[in-house]
Amino acid sequence: MWLIRAASVLLIAALVQIWIVRRPPYFDRPRTVVAHVGIEDHPLHDVLLLLPEVEPLIPHGAQVTVFHPKDGLAHNDHDAYLTAVGLLPHHFVLPPFTANITVPREELIEWVVAVGSPFTHPAYAPVAGFPHGWLYRLRE
Repeated sequence: MWLIRAASVLLIAALVQIWIVRRPPYFDRPRTVVAHVGIEDHPLHDVLLLLPEVEPLIPHGAQVTVFHPKDGLAHNDHDAYLTAVGLLPHHFVLPPFTANITVPREELIEWVVAVGSPFTHPAYAPVAGFPHGWLYRLRE
């Protein structure tokens, strides 16, 4: 009998530890598939929340790239880019280097979704801001 009680206490302690790691809200439906994965927020959490907000503002068939800016500029953020490929089926999603500062102006991509921090490329103007990022368009 004492073995069953000890096992029950250990299982309850493990469950409490899992709840502590996953952080509240414990019983609400998660906003994304990566919510409550670990102690820290998953890098794709903001991407998954931002893309459905910006998608209606970008014309169908337009070229777009998505990344977390590093020091205000584009860098190879494969996770955000590949997530956008799946979540923006009506757009042509290209890699982040298409909005790099070294790319000639005539070859720059038209739309940029910057996740988490602002994008400071001088050829782009902000279109809209959201809680998890910004949408930019190439200046005319």
